[in-house]
Amino acid sequence: MRIMKPAASINAEQRELWNAQTADYWVRHKSALDKLLQPLTDLLLEAADLSGSEQVADIGCGTGATALQIASALNDGGHVIGIDISRKLIHSAARAAEKTGIQNVSFIEADAARFAFDKPQDLLISRCGVMFFGDLIKAFSHLRKALQPDGRLLLAVWCAPEENEWYQFPMQCVEAFSDTHSAPDYDAPGAFTLAKEARVRDILNTAGFTDINLASHQPTLLVGSTVSEAAELFMAMNSIRTLLHGADDALEKRVLQHMLEGLKDYQQDAGVYMKSACWLISAKP
Repeated sequence: MRIMKPAASINAEQRELWNAQTADYWVRHKSALDKLLQPLTDLLLEAADLSGSEQVADIGCGTGATALQIASALNDGGHVIGIDISRKLIHSAARAAEKTGIQNVSFIEADAARFAFDKPQDLLISRCGVMFFGDLIKAFSHLRKALQPDGRLLLAVWCAPEENEWYQFPMQCVEAFSDTHSAPDYDAPGAFTLAKEARVRDILNTAGFTDINLASHQPTLLVGSTVSEAAELFMAMNSIRTLLHGADDALEKRVLQHMLEGLKDYQQDAGVYMKSACWLISAKP
């Protein structure tokens, strides 16, 4: 029998995680990660079909790329609020907003599962930012109540890991030299927590959402402008660092060299590209 951690414990762990090395990774590699994830942002923006005056909340906004692109598509009557549990990521997002001069966006360090919105939202949107709640049903139920009666929920999340080349490739590079193997825990917070369609439908339905729809997409991702850049990004991934925890320099060098050689197969004139699979999820309150 598996003993589940209490939601409060998971939330505390996630807050610590996203204010430490994981946040540093996203800030340090912001430009590369924004390029990698741009196809998911494009899917969200197209599906949002904004009129220009919406009140939008970006849940788990990270360093702000999606929130800023939405804000730039709105008029003076529209506004975006980006919410994230990580102070480091929020500070990075705020700096990006200042640099671009976009005014109709604000960023708040908060737990979206408990955040009290000052007004109902027309759209709740998230690019891979809603898979880390301690209690998913409670979190989505709270978020549903933040929507206008005719509002919408719009999410982009990863499908199963075996469908995502960008994840499988670096993991296999490490596993080729190590006895340590990683299997996704769909019940724990992580990149693939919402990968299973039936689970997503059950969570959102139980949280009170209706008209739940999941559409599968297979965007090609730019994982690096060069092989070296792609390898640097992969070697710094939290899942890779976890597998290599305690490894000596010699092992890391072997993994890196193996990765560099393998990445040559994915190199094109414009950069290094890999396949991905994600769900575009929509629902109404």
